[in-house]
Amino acid sequence: MRILILSESIAGSGHTIAAKNVAKGIHLLYPKAEIKIDTSLTRVSPLLEKVTSHLYLSTIQRASPLWGWAYNRERQWSFLGKDLLRKFTGRRLESYIKEESPDVVISTHAFCLGGLVELKQKYPHSFVLGAAFTDFLINPFWIFPEVDFYFVGADQLKKQMVEHYGISAENIFVTGIPIDPVFNQSLSRETIRNYLQIPPNHFHILVTGGGLGVGAYEEILSALGKVDGNLTVSVFVGNNQKLRREIESLLTEYLHPVFLHDYVSNMNEWMQAADLLIGKPGGLTVSEALACSLPLLIYKPIPGQEERNTRFLLASEAAWQAKSPEEIIRLVQQLLVNPRDLILLRQKAQQISRPNAAKQVGEIILEKTNATPKN
Repeated sequence: MRILILSESIAGSGHTIAAKNVAKGIHLLYPKAEIKIDTSLTRVSPLLEKVTSHLYLSTIQRASPLWGWAYNRERQWSFLGKDLLRKFTGRRLESYIKEESPDVVISTHAFCLGGLVELKQKYPHSFVLGAAFTDFLINPFWIFPEVDFYFVGADQLKKQMVEHYGISAENIFVTGIPIDPVFNQSLSRETIRNYLQIPPNHFHILVTGGGLGVGAYEEILSALGKVDGNLTVSVFVGNNQKLRREIESLLTEYLHPVFLHDYVSNMNEWMQAADLLIGKPGGLTVSEALACSLPLLIYKPIPGQEERNTRFLLASEAAWQAKSPEEIIRLVQQLLVNPRDLILLRQKAQQISRPNAAKQVGEIILEKTNATPKN
């Protein structure tokens, strides 16, 4: 079986990581599957990919309200440009898809999904098409009745797709957002904390901003520096070396112990060793934290998709939100003096977590294609 998983890199690394996680989930069940991961926009137009990525990053860093304004009008944009985008990307992808000749195509980003639908209609029975959401929201650019199966993060999304967009319930599977299967492994918290050298009896906080290292790091760290208590702070800057240098200059006289990291491959261990995560609610980060029953304190989500992830988490009571540095101080102080609040947050996170998402996606793909899994 030949499987092609298409992603995009225009909005950070989350979509590509989700694609890799889907591949891991399939290989757990079907080691002999031939799986290729690629970025579809690279095949459509490298120039367009570069321009789109630059525009996205510039907007969220310098004019995030503008991005939120545009994102929240996705129905209008969809009405105006969905069919045009579908035909354009379909033409550009046609020779590539013919060359790869996949049995299954899975998309973890909506940009070129319409183009794949166009090709599926042009060449009936050529491949099975699936789409895996990476946020807790529905965007009309994802919606095509021709998609054979959707993988979504929560029951509410399935309900919306059926009631608002007319997608058949039989084609929607609530798997959760595909995170690395390693997050399904339960580890000894005490052993991990000793291994990671987290001081005993310290409240351990993670500060994250995804692979791009985007977020209000300085504000968060400044606020945590004013919290009275035994804290250890682990800061992850992803691939943002400029941010790392800026943070290093802030830590010369910092009150609490701080671990400063670039991208790490053992985030599951850091999350299981932590008491709280503070930062932006990207879909993948949120799903990983939930899998570790790790409470979240959301601060300055990117307008648009992250604001909707925030609403999902707050409605599920698995996270708190701070809207100012002063609120960060107050809420962290509250968790330190009232551990019962932390226990309740952990319980709510565990209730909506789906740590086995990637393997479940693999199981559904095997079922849909009648492939034979390993014994």
